[in-house]
Amino acid sequence: MPTPRLSSSDRRASIIAAARTVFARYGLEGARTQQIAQAAGVSEALIFRHFSNKTAIYRAVLREVIADQDAAFRTAPLPEPSTFGLLDSIRRMLEHALRGQGAGNADGMRMVVGSLAGDGGYARLVYRRAMRLSRAGLERALAAAREEGSITGEPMSVTNASAFLEHVSTMIMMAHCHEQSAIPYDEDHDRLLRDAISFCGRGIGISDERIREFLESMSAQMA
Repeated sequence: MPTPRLSSSDRRASIIAAARTVFARYGLEGARTQQIAQAAGVSEALIFRHFSNKTAIYRAVLREVIADQDAAFRTAPLPEPSTFGLLDSIRRMLEHALRGQGAGNADGMRMVVGSLAGDGGYARLVYRRAMRLSRAGLERALAAAREEGSITGEPMSVTNASAFLEHVSTMIMMAHCHEQSAIPYDEDHDRLLRDAISFCGRGIGISDERIREFLESMSAQMA
């Protein structure tokens, strides 16, 4: 039985899906339309029936990635305004990162990393949008933790705290986007998660006592 032909809109969608993978690996400058055509299982000529050039494909990919980003923020709960709420938000972020290529936004984050190594334009767009969407929730959680006495000393910039947490989670995700982690972390998945939570919690000023209490409660819930 012959394979049914895709509609024009479905074919365009399949090209964009293939292009996401290619751009995630090679970036805008390194990617070739021939590679996109091969990944999509079509001719390069067919690519140009749907898109005027490589930049047009890249812009279409960006629109999809931004839509995915918006959807992720709509479904992800904001941090509960408390110390444990803040630490639980960090836990969820790191558990997501540890999924590596299995994380829903892995290709988009690979594009971010590729952009950072290039002209930075795409990464700048994604980070600005992400911080705008997440800032209010993080700010409330940090303020609540400080009111509870869990954070002392000079307050950290909310923008910088958000960026530093993202840097850790992104590198963990990228390291796990391979069959074997590209970074030789010590210990197993559970130990890595606990150590990463401690590292991030301490980095934003949460006391060791409150971090330990949170980790103990996390272990009790998993038991």
